[in-house]
Amino acid sequence: MNNFFNRNNELLELRTCYKNNDHGALVILYGRRRLGKTSLLREFVRDLPHTYFMADRAGEHALMTSLAISMAVSLDEPLLQAVDYPSWYELFSAFDRLRPKDRKFILIFDEYQYFCQVQPAFSSFIQKWWDEHWQHDNIMLILCGSITSMMYRETMTESAPLYGRASLQLLLSPMEYPHVQDFLPGRQESELIEMYSLSGGVPRYLELLQSYDNFADALKGLVLSRSGILFQEARYLLHEEISTPNTCWSILNALGSGVGRISELGSRLKLPANQLTRYIDLLRDLFLVRREVPVLEKNPHTSKKGYYIVADPFLRLWFGSVYPYESFLEFGQTDLIMKRLMSMVNTHITYCFEEMCRTYVRRNYIADCVRVGRQWGKDYEIDVAGVDIENMLCLAGECKWSKKPVGLSVLIDLKSKVKGKKLPVASEWRIVLFSRSGFTHELTKEAVKDGRIILVGSLFDQPHHQAGQIRGPRNLSTQE
Repeated sequence: MNNFFNRNNELLELRTCYKNNDHGALVILYGRRRLGKTSLLREFVRDLPHTYFMADRAGEHALMTSLAISMAVSLDEPLLQAVDYPSWYELFSAFDRLRPKDRKFILIFDEYQYFCQVQPAFSSFIQKWWDEHWQHDNIMLILCGSITSMMYRETMTESAPLYGRASLQLLLSPMEYPHVQDFLPGRQESELIEMYSLSGGVPRYLELLQSYDNFADALKGLVLSRSGILFQEARYLLHEEISTPNTCWSILNALGSGVGRISELGSRLKLPANQLTRYIDLLRDLFLVRREVPVLEKNPHTSKKGYYIVADPFLRLWFGSVYPYESFLEFGQTDLIMKRLMSMVNTHITYCFEEMCRTYVRRNYIADCVRVGRQWGKDYEIDVAGVDIENMLCLAGECKWSKKPVGLSVLIDLKSKVKGKKLPVASEWRIVLFSRSGFTHELTKEAVKDGRIILVGSLFDQPHHQAGQIRGPRNLSTQE
């Protein structure tokens, strides 16, 4: 990455860990590919003494030789690479003799999963050397990996050799929507929302979007073209992360097509419930799938109304819109498929916008919500719903991804849903309406009169809870 954006919290945690540990510090940094883990480490070690090494799939001896070269270069000790080390312990010992001791030294093993693939006992070697040497020494060891399941298995499960030894564990997640403008400055907010629905806040995807003038061109060039960088991204991600990618691919494909209940998934995939649950749990652990229940459910974990969806926006776009036409794209029929796809893509963008609105409510603590999500029943749905500690509806909202300003009819319809379905409502419940294209004069006047109503036209701005103050859209004027 050419620039370092966001990640300030993670950077602060790394710096605090570096400063506050008098002796050894072990850091586990993990997360799926393309999230900017290496960029974060590069920023962290700027002006600090360190050795950085990125592993690959080479054999064990080649890996050891390459690590010795990296250590020799960073320490300016040519003799370190002139030796053929018979074991990892011999290399670690030579490194310890030559590295400076007057200041905490940082040793980074990036793509740590490749060490473990090449030498299955590598974590045990690290554990032994850590226990006997590094935990008492002036060193910070960072193990960074992109295969989430392997990193968890090698470092954090109770049976892992390194279990309980980490000073800091950092799971890197995609960036939240407001940081999109750091990568794509000067764009209208409606375009930023479209770009987020493709990238899902993954920094590398956002970098790739910088080369495109609009969403349609980015979708065509990156995703729908056989030569597009993201054309095979879904397969790369699953094959790297999962030992049973075919079954998980089938599950994601079913979820993308709208099948979301366990019974429906089992019937479609011809899998018994116990096997299906195991794969679903794996996908949930990787943050690729999540379970939604109506927010008013008193026991969401045991609710039979649970519905599974693809959590990652890019994968949701791929499986929900693109994958059914993959064979046509393989034959280069991009323009034809582009026309057929757009209605499904617009549905995808609309859902992403609604999810971003729910995140906005969570982030800005609107009302006294302890949970925020959707509320639905047999014949109704509320896009944004929040419940208080007594499981009463304290917030209800609608999100409109429309080119027309939102008017009074949306407000009236929302109120009728809440009243008509006899939903349990808190005494001080609030209404929040989100719009891509502003609000009519009549709705604005009503919001001024009724202090419960919040109108949000920009997801970048902080909400105002006082009557008469309405948030206008970024680069789009509020309709009067």
